[in-house]
Amino acid sequence: MATTLDPFVFYRDFSVESPITTGAQHLSAAATRLALSIVYSITELPDAIWQQFRELLTPDTVWGLALVVAAWLIATIIGGPIGAAINGLLAAYGLYELWPVVKAVAGDLWAWLRTAYYAETEAELHESAKHFADALARGGITTLEAIVTHRVFHGAANKIRERFPTPDWLRRGYAEQETRRSSRRVDEETRRKRRTLEETISGAASTVLVPAGRGAGDELGGIVIGSVTVAAMLAVLAGAVAVSRSGGR
Repeated sequence: MATTLDPFVFYRDFSVESPITTGAQHLSAAATRLALSIVYSITELPDAIWQQFRELLTPDTVWGLALVVAAWLIATIIGGPIGAAINGLLAAYGLYELWPVVKAVAGDLWAWLRTAYYAETEAELHESAKHFADALARGGITTLEAIVTHRVFHGAANKIRERFPTPDWLRRGYAEQETRRSSRRVDEETRRKRRTLEETISGAASTVLVPAGRGAGDELGGIVIGSVTVAAMLAVLAGAVAVSRSGGR
């Protein structure tokens, strides 16, 4: 997601003269920051956690989760006029039934929530993504599961997405980060194979450089051993070239 972020991403204004409009904008922007940080975390996750992440969090689920958690944060932690506005705005969706569930698990995700909500730059969103990945690696994936598998979440998230549809940028960003993660894994595997081959070649070369023993018989033995080793080393070199060519495609 290399594009420059829209300044609206960092919107935090609110007006009591227009509580519904500015409240909805405040919520949408906060959910956008949370969703962006979740998407950015894809390349930071350990492999085992990434597999669970993919099964649990689709782009639609990420957006629903971001909206619900942002609403809880604004309504219960930020509070004040904006909190009252968000409660009123979402009362029809029954989200208040999820507040105890979110509150119970928010502690595990607090570093992520705080950093993402108050982020003012894309760099700070990337920082929050690392907090999210760290939390999931410490067992936070179970924390998220408690929210997204809750019966209220399914119904409420679907309804709230009718008013705040899953953005196209979120679907594209999710796919881009997934592709980036896969490409990085292929590159790491290629580098690992090359290191292994280089170590094997180095070991074979050191065998060639061992001097043959003295005497005609020893010299002949040294030549034979050296020839066998050279042949083996050439075979390894051929393999290295093949891997290098396949890795460069």
